[in-house]
This record gives sequence, structure tokens and C-alpha cells, in this order.
Amino acid sequence: MERYVFMKLRLSNKDDFSDQFGNKRLGVIYFEQSVTGAIQKQPRYFTEETDLVVFRELYIKNQIYVPVRPFEEVEIIEEKKEIEPQQQLQL
Repeated sequence: MERYVFMKLRLSNKDDFSDQFGNKRLGVIYFEQSVTGAIQKQPRYFTEETDLVVFRELYIKNQIYVPVRPFEEVEIIEEKKEIEPQQQLQL
């Protein structure tokens, strides 16, 4: 059975990656847009190891996207099926 995850993205802004004091917000999930315009499927996380030179270049070119509302706009679509009695968890 195949499953799909749909996530609404928006262009990032400076508040997504730093707080009001200029401190980095580590752990923020983001997606990069390739030079062809396609959003890469592999999510990335903003960490201490993030290459800031590459990140800034992509940010300046409007190629960094973040989820509209992390974890609230995620929709999981899968085929619904009844659970067999023997598959139910026994407590």
C-alpha cells in the first residue's frame, strides 16, 4: 500500500530561522528549491552543521521553503481497511 504526505509550503522569512534576539532557531525543517524550480523532496533541518554560505545564497534567491504550520497542515492519505480481530492489540 502506498502512502502520501502532502504539506503546504511557503517562502521562508528571517523569523523562521532566528528569534527576536537574533539567536538561531535550530531544528527548523525546510526544503530547498532547485535551479530548475522544483522543490527537493528531501527535508532538511537547520542545525549548527548547516552550511550558512550555501543557505544564505539560497535564501537570498528565494529558494528556501518552510511548512505553513509545522505538523498542522500535514495530511496523510491511505486506503482505509478494517482491522482483523487477530490484529487488534490485546491488553
